[in-house]
Amino acid sequence: MKKTRRDFLKSAGIGAVAAGAVMGGLPLAQAAEEQFKWKGQAFCTRANRFYDTNEDFEFLIEKYTNGRLQIELHQAGELCPAGQVFDAAGQGIIDFGMGCTCVGKSKAYGGQWFCDAPGSQSPIEKIIWYYNGGGKEILEDIYHKRYHTHPLYMNCVSTEVWIYSNKKINTVADLKGLKMRAAGARGEVLTKMGMSIVVLSEAEMVPALERKVIDAMEYGNLSCTYPVGFCDVVKYLYFHPKKSTSPFMIWAVNLDKWNKLPADMKKAVEKASRDSVLRSLTWNVEQDFLTLKKAAEEKKCEILMLPESVVKAVDEATADYSYEQAKKHKDLAVILESWAKFQKDYGKYARWIDYLNMTGGELGLVKGAS
Repeated sequence: MKKTRRDFLKSAGIGAVAAGAVMGGLPLAQAAEEQFKWKGQAFCTRANRFYDTNEDFEFLIEKYTNGRLQIELHQAGELCPAGQVFDAAGQGIIDFGMGCTCVGKSKAYGGQWFCDAPGSQSPIEKIIWYYNGGGKEILEDIYHKRYHTHPLYMNCVSTEVWIYSNKKINTVADLKGLKMRAAGARGEVLTKMGMSIVVLSEAEMVPALERKVIDAMEYGNLSCTYPVGFCDVVKYLYFHPKKSTSPFMIWAVNLDKWNKLPADMKKAVEKASRDSVLRSLTWNVEQDFLTLKKAAEEKKCEILMLPESVVKAVDEATADYSYEQAKKHKDLAVILESWAKFQKDYGKYARWIDYLNMTGGELGLVKGAS
């Protein structure tokens, strides 16, 4: 029988994680205490690597709670429509729904800015602000009020592909009339810039490209979309040259279910959440790097940076749009105020985030084939 990723995690990590639970002060003799079970659904399919990080998070929760909280996870469409996972969780149809915060824009408009608004937060910047600049508290307040759920950050996705395209983009004029799948704040901004935007689910995007219903799409980082077939149907992969953004994945847990957990279990689940986020970023970066070679050499995709004139125009339009919308949406105003404070406190150190992770364009030694 083929070993699954979850099987590997169980066999490889059980000793280390159990030891970590002891070191972290979580009691081990709780088998006789009340047991809990959550049943939930992802907004993506098992073919998407976003789904893999669900299994990582699930594993950590079950270990950190010493088996007192068991998770039953389903892929998109098995329990409810993919785009309704947060609504279903809040209504108690499922116990939790997994997705990016753009999925919740109908009730939590400002939550989109946690995700991939152009020119906003890079992946590492996002983690630092979320845990140290008030982001966690803001998101919890939004989802408690808007969706009757408790949000658990579980996947910091690495730099996304800004646009998967079958048309070259050299100037801002090349965006005009481009038919693109996009969602959230990005879709709203690009519509204002003259693009023809449609919202499609993951399963609809590749067929839409094949039938030329759309010319381009955005959806996430390279390694998550490669198994779904994105690189089979596009010619160009464009990345942002300066201010990369990334999807922000959460579990939105029914608030009544969350509140029923004892305090020690809530603490254990929150610890699992943070550990899942930190692990996910390094795993995503690793897989993106390896997948980049496959995309270029096997699928013959051209890897490009968007011209700076294009990203400058889009990013500035996003900033203007964000402040315009903040006048109507209090949640967004709170987020932008928090970003401004974090920028004031830490802005002069931001360049070190980039410098301390540089390769200089080299792998190994600077001389010789090492």
